[in-house]
Amino acid sequence: MSFLETYSYPHLSNDISKVFIGLLVDVKNASAIRSRIIAASTAAGEAGDVEREAVNFAFIDARTLASREHLLAALYVALVAASHSELTTKTVHSEILWALNYSNNITESIKRFGVSDATTSLVVVRVGDRQTLLTGSKTLTEDDVRNMASSVVEGQWTSLDQLTGLTDWPLIRKYYKLNSDPAVTRFPKEKGASSDALPAKLKSIMNEIVVSAVAMKSVLA
Repeated sequence: MSFLETYSYPHLSNDISKVFIGLLVDVKNASAIRSRIIAASTAAGEAGDVEREAVNFAFIDARTLASREHLLAALYVALVAASHSELTTKTVHSEILWALNYSNNITESIKRFGVSDATTSLVVVRVGDRQTLLTGSKTLTEDDVRNMASSVVEGQWTSLDQLTGLTDWPLIRKYYKLNSDPAVTRFPKEKGASSDALPAKLKSIMNEIVVSAVAMKSVLA
């Protein structure tokens, strides 16, 4: 089982109409991934092109995602921006990170939602099913994308259904400024309570708020 999910957007241009999404846990090499992404961004020549293609994903710290809907909302904001040639960032993959962030600060969005040295679970997103190689281009399958991601990330593939069990709700509250939101503050806050101990209703409300915030990002930017 590949554990990858494939999403199709036939109303968008062919280069962004197919998206692959997967979740890896027990990630062992977060620091190396981060260093590799940074190095690839400035690598020169054909070797640089090959390396940029190797890390041509959105790498999202799973702790920062409230739900599948949260992720898909950010993805769609990025796809629409790409379809109109109105990206705020350099690539559609970094645009997903930007769309997730509460503010419009690009550096902050990468720092908060991208891979960090402390990351132990990662959502990987690949927009487009075409791969450009030195020898030409090819159409990617789910197996291709899984193998590409596995060559970068040392971790265990699991179902995207496990995403909500990885959410760091205190982090979500901080990043989306929910600690002062009336819909959230009406619930008593227990000091030191774990994410699992939070009421399901509170999690649902916070999820609705962050999904709406992301969906409105392209309108308010």
